[in-house]
Amino acid sequence: MATLYRKYRSQRFEDVIGQDPIVTTLTNQIKLNRIGHAYLFTGSRGVGKTSCARIFARAVNCLHPVNGSPCGECEACKKLAADNVDIIEMDAASNNGVDDARDIREKVKYLPVACKYKVYIIDEVHMLTGGAFNALLKTIEEPPEHVIFILATTEPQKLPQTILSRCIRFDFRLVPTDILAKHIARIYDAEGIKYTYEAAEEIARLGEGSVRDALSVADTLASAAEQITPEVVLALTGAGDNAAIAGLFDNTASRDLTGVLTVIDKLVKSGKSMSAVCRQLIDYTRNVLVCKSVGKDKAVAVGLINADKATVQSIAQSADKYAMSEISRILTELGNAENGLKYSVNPRVFLETALIKTVCGGQREDDILRRLTALENSVGLPTEQKKNNQVASAVQPPKPTEQTAKPITPAAQKPEQSTAPIVPTQPKATCGVPDYEPEPPPDIYDAPPPPEPAPMRSAQTPRANNTPSGKATVSAADEGEFWHLKATAEQGLELQGNVVRILRKSDAPASARVMRLLLHGVTVRERDEYIAFVSPDDVFLAMGDPSVKSVLNGALDALGVKKRAHIERTEDDLYQQDIARAKVLFTRDGVIIAE
Repeated sequence: MATLYRKYRSQRFEDVIGQDPIVTTLTNQIKLNRIGHAYLFTGSRGVGKTSCARIFARAVNCLHPVNGSPCGECEACKKLAADNVDIIEMDAASNNGVDDARDIREKVKYLPVACKYKVYIIDEVHMLTGGAFNALLKTIEEPPEHVIFILATTEPQKLPQTILSRCIRFDFRLVPTDILAKHIARIYDAEGIKYTYEAAEEIARLGEGSVRDALSVADTLASAAEQITPEVVLALTGAGDNAAIAGLFDNTASRDLTGVLTVIDKLVKSGKSMSAVCRQLIDYTRNVLVCKSVGKDKAVAVGLINADKATVQSIAQSADKYAMSEISRILTELGNAENGLKYSVNPRVFLETALIKTVCGGQREDDILRRLTALENSVGLPTEQKKNNQVASAVQPPKPTEQTAKPITPAAQKPEQSTAPIVPTQPKATCGVPDYEPEPPPDIYDAPPPPEPAPMRSAQTPRANNTPSGKATVSAADEGEFWHLKATAEQGLELQGNVVRILRKSDAPASARVMRLLLHGVTVRERDEYIAFVSPDDVFLAMGDPSVKSVLNGALDALGVKKRAHIERTEDDLYQQDIARAKVLFTRDGVIIAE
């Protein structure tokens, strides 16, 4: 007895499923008598390439085609129903030499015996050698009028461009799951096999768009039970049930290592294939990612999620529960695990190891972020401890001390107008980035000086304990004048840790270079208008490179930060600039700077 996929192979174009555009084009060519001399059928395995080639070969020779399909009743159709010398089907995988190509080249000269056209169907044509392609090149380009070539392959990228340019190409697509499920249901009905439609859908999903693969699974299950149910399908194919796969994903995303190993143990004891479990887990994670991206309703309406209703509900709950970055990280790790499972001698151990690494990797990321946050909050650490801590030394440069400031003394005589409010100098803005070069305020001291001096402002010139009477230090001045101390919300290590995490996930060499630069004493401060990356002298020029700023801005975009990156010098350098600016402000205000 023939298998189902051979017994129910398409005999007419009407029997071909899931390839409507191709079928319409081929039937119209036959109706309008616009037959080409060479065709190329490409696509995945089991989607109908060879079946369409055989139908087309009979249809072009049919004396009375019906809607572009062979009638099956004329003399030509009856002769072609059995083996016929006018339709030559060759497997290029086993006949791939130059001698086989030369044999075809010699035989195309002879006219067909009983039909109008002699049709050569070359399956898996990508297996031909370079010499064979060269031998067929001229023949395929200009064959005799009675010869038609139909080339079929699953890997068109391996064909020379000289062959591709001489053929009419048709790309066969994978068959949608719902169409494939209806096809399986029709075959089961014709065979008198009892089943549930949910079981047919599960078989169609296991077929992954291939009609032949799906019918092979359906043939395997035909005698498995009195009635084929989804439970029978899952038990016999070695795949895990949907609830177990959903639980395995939730345990992985929630970092529950005990739960992960428990589910794997249950699946192994029930005889499930680890490769099938990994593949199902990848499909589930991909569905969660799609649901997280576009929403459940839109994903279901467009058909982006391939699952039953109960599983869709579970997918939506997982999408609401976990972050996009966590879902994509799990999907990446599972993709790597799937490749390794193909060559593993112990699939269970390999899959368990991959899932353990996935869980522990997420825990390690969280631990790093917690440590960075703790370092930011631990401003009172001892000096020796800071020296021994590599992270602290990388992101916490020494702050300037008040002892570096020079004392200033008030003037003996000062006009009365000095009591008026001082207009602060605003920094220049160039392309939205403040410039810190000091600019003196407008001159408002043109009035004649009165005989008595004006008193000093106590808020700006408090008396210091370690300075002479009437003198004040720059650090006691109004700090609102110094923009580098006026951050709206200093994120510090937390923001830098998030930037480093984004760069570490990138594969670009520029991201790795920027990440190394950030670890050379660079600190991060949030200003009113931008994010400042304060850099020491040894990396300041490198940090100022436009490519570095572009990478930093990309990381800020990924974090949802709208402010742009700006490279600054260390706080010591800024402090010296503030002193220079203070000299200008205080001199204009009548304060004499003591040298």
